Amino acid sequence: MDAERRRSPRFGCHLPVRLFPQGEAKIVQTLTKDLSAGGLRCLSPVPKAVSTVLTLELDLGQGTEPLNLRANVAWFRQVPESEQFYLGMAFQDLEPRTRERLSRYLAALTPA
Repeated sequence: MDAERRRSPRFGCHLPVRLFPQGEAKIVQTLTKDLSAGGLRCLSPVPKAVSTVLTLELDLGQGTEPLNLRANVAWFRQVPESEQFYLGMAFQDLEPRTRERLSRYLAALTPA
């Protein structure tokens, strides 16, 4: 069995996210499947190669501005019995304000 390699716990959540692949005109609008302080998993109609750099716009709701993030694709897998793919992404170079907003959001998801 593979050892867990994540540094941060993931929380299941379905948030709107827009993917802006560098060098491509097509924007992918989709939903997260889970989220952590270090990355997220989302759906995609197309696979993206490992190490592909993406700019993300993550909508945390609550009447706030979306988070603008950079991430690298860490892995991808086809969703069973579907033409969709899961993309696992690792956040890169989070600014302190962005890291704080994300941490506050995740803290609210943590059961007391």
